[in-house]
Amino acid sequence: MTAVELEGAYNVRDLGGLRTVSGARTRHGLIYRGDSLDAITSADAELLFGKLRIGTIVDLRTKAETELSREKLPVPRFRFSVLVEGRLGTEPFPSDEPAELAKVYLGNLDDGRAAVKGTFEVVAGNLPRGVATLFHCAAGRDRTGIMAALLLGVVGVTNGQIAQDYVQSNRNARRVTRKLAENPLYANGADRPEIILLREQTILGFMRLVREQFYRAATAQNLKRMPRSLSRKSTPQLATA
Repeated sequence: MTAVELEGAYNVRDLGGLRTVSGARTRHGLIYRGDSLDAITSADAELLFGKLRIGTIVDLRTKAETELSREKLPVPRFRFSVLVEGRLGTEPFPSDEPAELAKVYLGNLDDGRAAVKGTFEVVAGNLPRGVATLFHCAAGRDRTGIMAALLLGVVGVTNGQIAQDYVQSNRNARRVTRKLAENPLYANGADRPEIILLREQTILGFMRLVREQFYRAATAQNLKRMPRSLSRKSTPQLATA
């Protein structure tokens, strides 16, 4: 994973170079994750869409969040909200205790099944054509972290590497937290710490819960609830020997 240094976004990185259980590595330059692109500069845009040739954006935010956005991008953009519309800003932020936050993530996955399906279909459609995809939410940490963990898990990236990618979002946590504080949607009527750090145990716990609910149970109902695009067959171009 390689950080992309931008002036108007602080949590963008390439998901290439991560080790899989078979010993392969994910390819560079195909899948990027990040925080909101609302404040990117013209130089940022040239880097993202010119030099890096990112050809599609997937926005995981709610409609309310994007309505406040001035984001004008030169590539196709899809919006698939992971969160239920209308809840953001009306409910308290979840605990950052790993076990509790992992459960919140699982709830987000259950509510956001359509978002997961849509994101995977975009990625799967772009990979054979070599078109790079960048998916993002507001901070690029929680919703984006869930999506990254699922995608990396599907192509066989090890749990350790998934966890390392997840906590990489702590790199500019102070700046990201400040950016969120500027938006009234994220106030929730409560004081927030100046910096919020992610812990590996959270995403590892989430992945364990996903396996328990969607794989070990292996009921017909659960299998139907999983998006069909969550298949290694749909994303073979993401990993390389």
